[in-house]
Amino acid sequence: MRRPVFNRWIKRQVLEIAGTDSFSLRKLAAAAQKKNPRLVEPLLLYAIIAGQVDRLISFVYKNDVLESYKSVLPVLMGIDLEEAALSGQFVDSLPREYSKILTSYRASYNRPETAKDSKRMRWERSRALQLEKGVATADIYRALGLNAGNVNAYMKHGDTDKVSLQNATDIMTYLSQC
Repeated sequence: MRRPVFNRWIKRQVLEIAGTDSFSLRKLAAAAQKKNPRLVEPLLLYAIIAGQVDRLISFVYKNDVLESYKSVLPVLMGIDLEEAALSGQFVDSLPREYSKILTSYRASYNRPETAKDSKRMRWERSRALQLEKGVATADIYRALGLNAGNVNAYMKHGDTDKVSLQNATDIMTYLSQC
C-alpha cells in the first residue's frame, strides 16, 4: 500500500467532495458557496498547495467564507501543510474543520502501518486458536477457498504481507468458530 502525498491527496479530496472532475477554481468556489459548504476548507488547502490563494479569494463572494479564509490564512501560509499534518503541530491553533482535514490526511498516511498492525494482531490470535484447537492449515485454506501458499506463509511464519486484512479476519473468524 502506497503512502499518499499531501498535494495529490488534497486534490482527490476536493474532487471527491465536489463530485466533479474539474479543477476550475471558479467552478469549485461557486460550488463551495452555493451547494457544498464542506468544500470550503479543503478548497483553501488545495489553493495554498497550488499557489492560487489570491485567485481563489477573487472568486469568493460570500462574506462569511471570505472572513473564514482571511482569518485562517495567516496560520496556514508559510508552513509545510504535509509536515504540519504528520507532526500534529498547528492542529490546535486551527479551526476544527481544518484540523479534521489534516488529521484525516495523517490517518491516510499511516494506513499501511495500521493495516499491518491489525493483521499482526489477527495472526497472533489465529495462531493461538489454531494451536489450541489443532486445526490444520490445509483445512483453513480449503474451507475459505484461499491460496494455499499464502495461507501457509501467514499461519506458519507470520508473513502478514501474504494475506489481506479481510482474509486475516476471515481466518480468525473461521478458527474461532471451529
